Amino acid sequence: MKYDPKNGFEKITISNRLDDVIKKSISKAKRDKKIRTIKLRLIKINAAIASLIIIFISSVNFVPAFAESLNDVPVISSIANAVQFHYDKNINSAVNQNLSQDISKIQKDKNISITIDNVITDDKDIFILYTLNGTMADEDIKNLLLEKFSINDNNGKTLLSSNDFRSQILPPKLNNKNEDSLSLSNTNYKCIISSLGNSIKNYSQNKKTFGSIELISIKDMKIPDEINLMVSGITEAYNMSYSKEAYSNFTSKFNREPKNISGNWNFEIKLDKNLKSQKPEEYNNIPFSINNTDFTLKSVKIYPTHTEIRIQLGKNSINKSQCNSIGRIIGGDNSKLPYLTDEKGNKYSISGNALVSMDSENCVNLSFESPYFNKINKLYLVINQLNYSNGESYVNINPTKIKIK
Repeated sequence: MKYDPKNGFEKITISNRLDDVIKKSISKAKRDKKIRTIKLRLIKINAAIASLIIIFISSVNFVPAFAESLNDVPVISSIANAVQFHYDKNINSAVNQNLSQDISKIQKDKNISITIDNVITDDKDIFILYTLNGTMADEDIKNLLLEKFSINDNNGKTLLSSNDFRSQILPPKLNNKNEDSLSLSNTNYKCIISSLGNSIKNYSQNKKTFGSIELISIKDMKIPDEINLMVSGITEAYNMSYSKEAYSNFTSKFNREPKNISGNWNFEIKLDKNLKSQKPEEYNNIPFSINNTDFTLKSVKIYPTHTEIRIQLGKNSINKSQCNSIGRIIGGDNSKLPYLTDEKGNKYSISGNALVSMDSENCVNLSFESPYFNKINKLYLVINQLNYSNGESYVNINPTKIKIK
């Protein structure tokens, strides 16, 4: 049919709103396109940010110089220090996963601020993570270390203080290192104070030191639900045998004795009962045999901050010698101590007293660092040495793995 503009189309009434409808449709199309474009850009930006975070965390963990360079950046500084600053990888994992208790309490005296940052705890062990800050005006102060303090319960009873016995034995990961650490103990508790990643150079640049207080119950005493940390003294360097090198470096560098600063920095810390009462992951009655001697892992309890293992010791079936311990420190050598390891190759060192005695049931109780927050699938006890009551006292063996899970 021949097209004729008068074939009836001219009779169709065109709405007066058509122009408005067309304009709105065009605007909506443009707006929808912009939204899709924005969404695509946001997805790309988020992916880039995620990649940068992964690269950032990896850089902080594996390139200490990179982490140190971030100390002057206010927002990034706390992240950088959180992911790299503790010698115990399990504690690192708790902080990274926001599974620690945020305290963020600050006390200031004598131009020195102490901040209690985070706490990770269970019934028998607690890590108190802190920051010591000086002021840039105090150029005379070359370093800050926690020196005099006490930890009390809410009734005022002292659990442990800096006046208690100062041991020469540090956890294996801190022993023989030029770091500023203290090991304290009394009848019921043991305490490790560590200035982590600290150096005089770092402090002179940032006027800041990071550290931790680990309080460990060595009997059946439980960590109270409320504790008071009362700090009364700060020092520039410890004068202890295992910190002798750091002390000597300080005196030779500055040609003077380290200064001690008295003050009052007091903290009331209420522990999160839900976090504190988490039940351990438990494994029982695992038999194994080494060097013609039968053993049983009577119990393995993996708590958030420590792992308790009770081992029943047997007799050598050939010479009838009673095994009375597993690994000892000999001449400062930690290489023969037992440890835990997982499928990722992480090592969890012994954290309690390595020189424990066998009890009346022929058992020893050992305490190790915990893999609780590391999301592991397999865990092994590694034994390097057996000790017997008669005959050959120390029997070194090839590292032997006992599967726990």
